[in-house]
Amino acid sequence: MNAYQKIVSDYLTETPISVRRRLLDAIDVYNNGYDDIRASAIDAIAAARAAFWTTSTYSAARTVDLPLALNRGVSIATALEQAFPAWCADRREVALETIVPLNRKAAIALSGAYARFGIWRDEEELEMRALRDCRKAVA
Repeated sequence: MNAYQKIVSDYLTETPISVRRRLLDAIDVYNNGYDDIRASAIDAIAAARAAFWTTSTYSAARTVDLPLALNRGVSIATALEQAFPAWCADRREVALETIVPLNRKAAIALSGAYARFGIWRDEEELEMRALRDCRKAVA
């Protein structure tokens, strides 16, 4: 099976249960089980939308709430603009590092958001954030 076939297979076999498992994995990895973000992620999973988690803690107030907007269906670009207005727009790129995609739709959206900054991030690489601690920087 080539890489393209694997991506298609993973996408087609992704279920709400497998995405919920990734949510629980991400909560364990980042040790940040926020009830409101968990509820919004579960809602996104149930609605078959892109679902996200965060690497952030409450000490990183601007980034900890990004998944709330994303799980409601707000685009990553819009969520970043809302969290980081023009006077702190230079932090938007770093904030992408705090977003954890829980399903393929989320990984594709996050990869596209990186592309807008001229950065290449493969969807499979981004999906690994739910399974291993990938924190590099705090916005």
